[in-house]
Amino acid sequence: MKFARIEMLFLIWVIPVLFLVCLYGMKKRGKILSHFSSAKGLKSVVQGASSGRRWLKAGLMLSALFFIALALTRPQYGYKWQEIERKGIDIIIALDCSRSMLAEDIRPTRLDRAKREVYDLLTMLRGDRAGLVAFAGTAFLQCPLTLDYDAFNLFLKALSPDFLPVGGTDITGAVTTAIAGFDEKTNSEKAVILITDGENTGEGDPLKAAENARNANIKLFCIGVGSEGGVPVPAKQGGFQKDKSGKIILTKLDEDTLKKMAVLTRGTYVRSVAGDMDLDAIYTKEIRGKMKSATLESGRKQIWEERYQWFLGLAILALIAELFLPSAKKTASVLGVLFLLVLNPAAHAGPMQDGLEAYEKGDYEKALKLFIDAQLEDPDNPRILYNVGNAYYKVGDFESANKNFEQALKAEDKTLRQKALYNLGNSNYKRGKFEDAIKNYEEVLKSDPNDEQTQQNIEFVRQVIAQKKEQEKQQQGGDNKEGDSEKKESDVQKNESDKNESGKKEDGSEDAQSDKKDSDGNDSQKDEPAPKYGDEMDDKQNEASEQKAGSPDEENKEDEKKTGVAQASPSENSEGPDDKMDDKKQAERMLNRLKDQPGRAMIPSYRKKQVEKDW
Repeated sequence: MKFARIEMLFLIWVIPVLFLVCLYGMKKRGKILSHFSSAKGLKSVVQGASSGRRWLKAGLMLSALFFIALALTRPQYGYKWQEIERKGIDIIIALDCSRSMLAEDIRPTRLDRAKREVYDLLTMLRGDRAGLVAFAGTAFLQCPLTLDYDAFNLFLKALSPDFLPVGGTDITGAVTTAIAGFDEKTNSEKAVILITDGENTGEGDPLKAAENARNANIKLFCIGVGSEGGVPVPAKQGGFQKDKSGKIILTKLDEDTLKKMAVLTRGTYVRSVAGDMDLDAIYTKEIRGKMKSATLESGRKQIWEERYQWFLGLAILALIAELFLPSAKKTASVLGVLFLLVLNPAAHAGPMQDGLEAYEKGDYEKALKLFIDAQLEDPDNPRILYNVGNAYYKVGDFESANKNFEQALKAEDKTLRQKALYNLGNSNYKRGKFEDAIKNYEEVLKSDPNDEQTQQNIEFVRQVIAQKKEQEKQQQGGDNKEGDSEKKESDVQKNESDKNESGKKEDGSEDAQSDKKDSDGNDSQKDEPAPKYGDEMDDKQNEASEQKAGSPDEENKEDEKKTGVAQASPSENSEGPDDKMDDKKQAERMLNRLKDQPGRAMIPSYRKKQVEKDW
């Protein structure tokens, strides 16, 4: 057995998916039925509660789909031989595969257009034998005359300039090879369809070859591919072909030669176009219209017997069985039980009433479960959605409560819509959506402007929003104060660094500046660094008090300011105890000016080792 359309077997994968859908439906149905009665009493209460019959019906349906998928694959078993006899004309197609056919004056290339012409011709053949000659610098019979057009296509797809060993365009050799490809014993008329750009580079004369075809009663039909303007020929290594002098070779369509060859053999010449008009002019009007067809040799063909009827019959039987198989037995006892269920208000109430009772008792978790069970029976009931939202609100799930209240707004009952809208505002408040809550309350007031509770809620939420904005404003103000203090501290540190730098500069040029200031009658005392916080400020204050107390040096400098004459201080060259203390303080101040880099002394110095010979 074989399958003519084996790809249709992929439809079988749909069956497992449908099985999973049935399984899900069975479980869902069982869960819903469990709210009516216990598992033991379902068979006597609900018609068709037993899942056995339902599984049997589902199995029959899936089996029918399986057999239908097998029937679509067209199974075939057994075959017979059939004699095939066709009447037609022998046609050999000579296709130019030279590198000039890769020119792009016709998109995508000349060769692609020529192949397209041959493909279209094969679809037009009506019992004609076709052969293929490929030629470039040489020509050979690629496919002999055959009625198997599929095999012909395989040979045609393989053709390219790289497929042929010698480059060039030998039209004479192509016509000669095509003539040799015909069987002289057949009585049918013969035709050669030459598809080329007409630029002959072979040694022979194409017109001489055309005369030989005429002598053999073979008509020559030429199809010119290309344009009359010259275009470069693509090279195999890239770029374009060049001659010995280095100039780019240009190729163009030689229509004159092709027309003369067609006239010599009583054939026709046409230029290749995008449509089928060229083929219609050659094959339909000339070959089929004017040439006589004869009985061609044929062989036996294996004809397989179709057996899809077997599987299609099984599928029909399975569908009929599923159709007439009842889901459950219909008995009077079942009808009586159903009648009692209708009259029993407790049973009619179901989980909805139980949920309301649990809600009133404060058991919100149980109430939520019962409301959801009631929702399974009637998913779009706005009142059930409203109760589910209330239960979610009580258990603290405000997001779910919000969604159910929004769905309950679709209710036709105006009172229920008002309640749902009011509770929607409450849930939005709990979620922190204060603006949305106010909008919900305002919608309630549109229907009932005298609702005092809603008005109080609006005022309360607005107060909460105002308090929140005030807290954010105070928090932002605190952040600004911290930013100002940090900015002041950075300014102080910046001034300190500026003063330290100026102090270092004056230390380096102390003598020069003192001489200059003395000569001008100004004080030559050095600037002290700016005070810092903490202990350092206390030290600075002590130094300031000492300076205010006065010293012999400063008295002398005061005299210098008065007289305008630079005088040396008597204690300038002496080394007394006071001088040592001043030097110690000055050294401490200089050390304080240095940038603190902790651990700097512990860092080893890594440098690239210089090697004289690095080979």
